Amino acid sequence: MKRAHLLAPLLLAALSLTPALAQGAAATPAAAPAQTGRTVEAVTANSSAGYSIRVPAGWLPLKNVPGADVAFINRDTGSVRPTVTVQVQDVDPKLKATLADFRDLFASQLSKDVPKFRMLGEKTIKLGSTPAILWTYLGDGDDGMVRWTQVFTLKNNRLFTATLVQPSGTTAEQIEEGRSILTSLTLK
Repeated sequence: MKRAHLLAPLLLAALSLTPALAQGAAATPAAAPAQTGRTVEAVTANSSAGYSIRVPAGWLPLKNVPGADVAFINRDTGSVRPTVTVQVQDVDPKLKATLADFRDLFASQLSKDVPKFRMLGEKTIKLGSTPAILWTYLGDGDDGMVRWTQVFTLKNNRLFTATLVQPSGTTAEQIEEGRSILTSLTLK
C-alpha cells in the first residue's frame, strides 16, 4: 500500500492532461497552413526524453501544454480538434514500480477524474519489446462526449503516456491518423 501512496502524485500528473485537453482542444483556434507547393507526408519528432513519434501531415505542434513533452492538434476540423500528447515522467527507482502498479493506480482514478467515465477496452500490447497498456474510454468534456485512447508504459525508470483525445464529431480519418500517431511511439 505504501508504494501506491508514493505513486499517487505521478498518477495525478499523468491524468491531469486528459480532461483539460478535451476541454481546451475544442476552444483552440485553427492555424492556417502555409502554402508552399510541396507536400509533407509525415514528420518524426525525436525527444531527448527517450522516444520518437511520427506525426502525419495535418497535425500541428502545440506549444506550452502543461505537463506534456510534446502535443499535436489536427488542423482540419474547425471547432472539433483531436489532440495527441506525450507525457514523460521520471519514476524513483527506489519505488520499484511496475507497469501493473501504474495500471492499477490509473484505473482507480479514472472514474474520479473523468466525468461520465466509461471504459471501452483494455489491451496489453508491446511498444517494440516493451510491454504497454492500451486503453480506450469515454467521458464528458466541455462540449460533449470525448473518447480517449491512451497507451502507457514504463522503461528505464520513466513512465511514458501517449494520449489521443477525440471530441464528438471527430472523423474516421482523423481517428485513424491519431491512432497511427500513438502506435508510432518508439522508445529508445
